[in-house]
Amino acid sequence: MKDRHLSRILSGYSRSSIIIHWFTAILVIALFLTHEDDFGSAVITFHVSVGAIFGVFLIWRVIRRIMRGMTSKPEQAAIYNLASQVVIWGFLISILIVTLSGYLLPWSEGKAIDIFGLLQIPSPIAGSHDFSEIIEEVHEISGQLILPLCVLHILGALKHRFIDKDNVMQRMMKAVTNGR
Repeated sequence: MKDRHLSRILSGYSRSSIIIHWFTAILVIALFLTHEDDFGSAVITFHVSVGAIFGVFLIWRVIRRIMRGMTSKPEQAAIYNLASQVVIWGFLISILIVTLSGYLLPWSEGKAIDIFGLLQIPSPIAGSHDFSEIIEEVHEISGQLILPLCVLHILGALKHRFIDKDNVMQRMMKAVTNGR
């Protein structure tokens, strides 16, 4: 009985994990697509405001993913499992860094985070042009890493679905009782 329970946990995700996964994917894509425009534009206001509001969720999501662990690895060549781990950890690290640096960006200039003009979160630090430049670069690079990771993640899912014809892709489509 214990082995069967453990097998279920290692082979799939709970309904809440699946919802969190897809919400995170949509949120990250929306933020990625709105990261470049003129300062003060509606697009940047959306990017900054939604990023500030849901940044706490994204940080929680990364911590939750690490704490709950990974599902079991499928039977495939070790290089594919290594690539999968690099992509997953790349996502987690990139999301964490882009979120934290997103909060630091206005603060590094000594400015408040402005959320849709309705709420301002004041800067807890003094502004520094040099620090701001570094944070801006970190935010840009970590954000740009998400696109190739996303492509590799999708290609991996498609490989499992159409080449391996296993149930790995189903892990994010159908919840398992007592899953991760």
